[in-house]
Amino acid sequence: MSVSEFARTEQVTRTALERIESLQTLLTALVGVVTQSVQAVAFWAATLLPLSYLPLLTTDVAAERPVGFAALLCLNAVAFVVGHAYKRDEAEDR
Repeated sequence: MSVSEFARTEQVTRTALERIESLQTLLTALVGVVTQSVQAVAFWAATLLPLSYLPLLTTDVAAERPVGFAALLCLNAVAFVVGHAYKRDEAEDR
């Protein structure tokens, strides 16, 4: 292998590594945005879902469909767990 071929191979390798690093950075940022979005939706779902309990209980929908009401309660519990960390870092920085 000549020196110019070695230099060309080294340049291609360096370029490939730089692209991989930039792709990793982009992927990390994308994961952060998706995670924050999911936490935000879960937080607000956990906050607003309990507002539906009283109408469901007063109109006997909860009694007619206990499995659906239990599923709503479970969904609210999952939303509490997933949305728990929403804006937690920003509040701790203050």
